Amino acid sequence: MKKKFYLTTAIAYPNSSPHLGHALEILQSDVVARFNRLLGKDVFFQTGTDEHGTKNFETAKKEGKDVKEFLDVNVAVFKKLFKKLNISYDQFIRTTDKKIHYPGAVKLWKELAKSGDIYKKKYRGLYCSGCEAFKTEKELEKGKCPNHPTREIETVEEENYFFKLSKYKDEISKRIKSDEYKVIPQVRKNEILSFLKTAKDISFSRPKATLPWGIPVPGDDEQIMYVWCDALSNYITGAGYGADEKKFKKIWPADVHIIGKDILRFHAAFWPAMLISAKVQLPKKLFVHGFILSRGAKMSKSEGNIIEPFEQIEKYGVEQFRFYMLGAMSLDGDGEYSEELVVERVNSELVGNLANFCYRVLSFTNKNFNSEIKGIDDNLVINKINKKIDEIKKAYEEYDFKRVIDGIMSISALGNKYFQDNEPWKLIKDDNNKAQKICGLCVNIAKNLSILISPILPEFSSELQKQMNLKDLKWKDLNFKLKTHIINESKISIRKIEIKEEEEFPLNLKVGKIIKAKEHPDADKLVVLDIELGREKRQLVAGLRKYYSNDELTGKNVIIVANLKYSKLRGIESQGMLLASEDDGVVGLLTVKNAKTGDSACFGNLKNSNKEISFDNFLKMKITAKDGKVFCNNKELKINNESVSIEKVKNGKVR
Repeated sequence: MKKKFYLTTAIAYPNSSPHLGHALEILQSDVVARFNRLLGKDVFFQTGTDEHGTKNFETAKKEGKDVKEFLDVNVAVFKKLFKKLNISYDQFIRTTDKKIHYPGAVKLWKELAKSGDIYKKKYRGLYCSGCEAFKTEKELEKGKCPNHPTREIETVEEENYFFKLSKYKDEISKRIKSDEYKVIPQVRKNEILSFLKTAKDISFSRPKATLPWGIPVPGDDEQIMYVWCDALSNYITGAGYGADEKKFKKIWPADVHIIGKDILRFHAAFWPAMLISAKVQLPKKLFVHGFILSRGAKMSKSEGNIIEPFEQIEKYGVEQFRFYMLGAMSLDGDGEYSEELVVERVNSELVGNLANFCYRVLSFTNKNFNSEIKGIDDNLVINKINKKIDEIKKAYEEYDFKRVIDGIMSISALGNKYFQDNEPWKLIKDDNNKAQKICGLCVNIAKNLSILISPILPEFSSELQKQMNLKDLKWKDLNFKLKTHIINESKISIRKIEIKEEEEFPLNLKVGKIIKAKEHPDADKLVVLDIELGREKRQLVAGLRKYYSNDELTGKNVIIVANLKYSKLRGIESQGMLLASEDDGVVGLLTVKNAKTGDSACFGNLKNSNKEISFDNFLKMKITAKDGKVFCNNKELKINNESVSIEKVKNGKVR
């Protein structure tokens, strides 16, 4: 029987669209799954979505949607991203699944209660709605949650059930120290051991009046399970706990949980404590990755440094995106994402080194030896490569994906140097047999590279193996035994990214749909608008009350300045601004009929900027209306060749 391997990701919270952090984690997990399949293991790879909680309920309510309908739409976007990224998951679990998830979550609660580890008490604490968790004063920075600095910390007083985390802190510390539950990397292991020294009991439920969307507490319909027993339990419910015990016995324990560093304590303190209490075996490992940063900071709407994964995949390609993301950070650090770095690494490493070597060798063999290799050159480079293969395997096992890629690039560089130094193009006339053996060794190097890189670049690997007249190679095929073989015609699989110089326009103009309009409670001239901006939702405050009714505004496709610095207008935050034209006291909105929300509006061939712009700098821009159309420096504003039109106004200033 094959050895089983069960891995999980943290389940994403689908109250908004997926970001680069989601892409990073699912890619890392996909690499681990593919690597273990290469080793011949029976892999079960689970991911999914955490669908209960206040944020999902409130966001759906704000958009006027049924919460399940809202979630179905958002979950589909996550699945779309995973499909684009070529993620090989085996199961996508949703915590709203009453057949797979509910029975196990309820069973876990009952087991914790049976162990005497759940009790009820009144509680007053500091609550971060972004984390959906209570915080201590010590955890806050200048009174704010470090992970959600734009959100206000609430003081919450209510009666909840609590779980006795403090009872298990010493036992968990012991198991983490001994590596029975192995936390990787060491810096995260040290961090959680420090936290466990003073770990206190945790709130385990919320009143139904506060948290109406979730799984009811067994025996108490007035309380809803808090995120810990609900969301964390997905790792066992997806494996069959509470619903299919035969499956659970086969799959559990998890061989590795893969999570981000911001949820370390939930997985390295809360979760093992719950499992020990419920008498369930602990997972074997917890791999904790860092953040993917933009301009040196964690991505957030307030920082204006959000980068959309869909846009990057479309722009650079799936394999190129995978390659950069997986090599972007060291094992115990954060990684930087910028388009300049993507272009540099793809062009110099993926194309200039790996793809160039493979194409060069195969095309030379096609042209000079009728696509046939006969034997291999007995060279010391083989020993060097075998040593590096061992190092790469160790790096895969330690979840050090940057080290994996660096090792693969070093093998490709060795192959390039060997081919260049031996100059088979000169040897052909004097020693054709020797030249052919040199190519034979290089084809074997390319074969090995196709196996080593396959968890990182599955499509590139598959295409490379096809060109070599091979397929579905496994880790056991890493050798130099391919001595008599005919390859297929070679092709260039990945090309350099060519960057066209584009003049940049300082605004990021996008199509937004007004979902809801209501009067500002403290301003006679202002309206508060809920805007759908592609996969993103925003709130805008606009001075339109005198010119449009709420019903007139609702449903309109308007033009949004998406990179305007957020500000508060009479106490309500405006996350951008919509554009309108004014002439002699008449105001008309800029609108578009056929474009989709989130589409970019551009002046000619000018590229929109993502850099945040202040309102004062925006006012310096000269955008005008002429004959019902919009212009800046004689360039017309269009979306996919459709002109942006203006209501009520033909000529005037645009603001």
